Amino acid sequence: MLFETNSPLANRIRPDSFDSIIGQKKLTSKLEKLTKPISMIFYGPPGSGKTTLAKILGKKWNLPFRELNATSSGTKEIKDLSYEAKKIGTILLFLDEIHRFSSSQQDSLLSSVETGEFILISATTENPAFRIIRPLLSRTQIFKFEALTENDLNEILEKGISELKLNIEIDAKKKLILNSGGDARKLLNSLESIHLLNYTEAWTESDIDEFFETQIFQYDKNKENHYDFISAFIKSIRGSDPDAAIYYLACMLEGGEDPVFICRRLIVLASEDIGLASVNATPLAISILEAVERIGMPEARILLSHLTLFLACSPKSNSSYRAIEDALEFVKKNGANVVIPNHLRNAPSFVHKMEGASLNYIYPHNHKNHFVEENYFPEILKNNPPKFFKPSEEGFEKTILDRLKKLWKDRF
Repeated sequence: MLFETNSPLANRIRPDSFDSIIGQKKLTSKLEKLTKPISMIFYGPPGSGKTTLAKILGKKWNLPFRELNATSSGTKEIKDLSYEAKKIGTILLFLDEIHRFSSSQQDSLLSSVETGEFILISATTENPAFRIIRPLLSRTQIFKFEALTENDLNEILEKGISELKLNIEIDAKKKLILNSGGDARKLLNSLESIHLLNYTEAWTESDIDEFFETQIFQYDKNKENHYDFISAFIKSIRGSDPDAAIYYLACMLEGGEDPVFICRRLIVLASEDIGLASVNATPLAISILEAVERIGMPEARILLSHLTLFLACSPKSNSSYRAIEDALEFVKKNGANVVIPNHLRNAPSFVHKMEGASLNYIYPHNHKNHFVEENYFPEILKNNPPKFFKPSEEGFEKTILDRLKKLWKDRF
């Protein structure tokens, strides 16, 4: 295929067969074996090959190929294509960013997909379960694209360098790949842009740094990308990796994420993943939330860094989380309609006292170590009390465990 000289680099070197595709090997092997056209949804990160595979399938199936983007098209364009299909036969419609179609716009596709006027290949970076209507999901197969690996991106970059006949140092290549965010299209667009702006014989890492200083960090805080970043951030802290956690924090802040949202998530993590292993974690998180709300950005970044590093470096325990989850599960199975033992009941009046409320209650502070072995469960659970709290041996929780072992010799 011939391209105009101003065709983007990503388009000029786009693969035109299954054999020439870089990455997505597992997926392409499935699609290559398809014996007849089917409608499908391609779901995955930007620049991972969705458009390329759609075009290759159009070539394989020898169908008229029509391409629409949901950001600039609507029901009118769908009706026009439906009318065309009635005249010339089945059309392969590639609809990019289908998640931007409203429910009614997605409805307009159903009839043509059902009758075979369209073989629909739609692409989205959003989870189809959240953004695509059920009737359309039932008429299509979902294929998930994985993020391209570093090796994949390096191979794609080398093709671009060869096409443009460039000389780039190894460190500069690594920096280009790092800044691509796994997006092959962005990688090639950046390569071509730098080529057009840069006149040195050999590109260095500093050339790449200079270029990216003027680029806007892409981060969509209202879409799935936003949840992926916060998920990676939380999991890095849970995994005690302070460097990875700070990296994701910097990405979110640079992208304009709400610092209060980040702080609230850190409060939950402080209790769920650290808990009693570091009794300072949750109070610190709460106090930093208050400070962030009062101070705001950009100074709040320091407070968030402080909290992130403290939580990432703290000993970990999810015993508080597990205890309440196990207790709730126990109550759901066994019910909460139990009789509170008399010695544990409240006795606010003489009538309650006449009924025996609080009778024989033993006050722990009157005994050595402020403890006395007693049954605090309902009578039905007295002989086989359930065990919910299982303290770890991490941080301060080990001190708690040692104390409980001394007090409740058979329980902990």
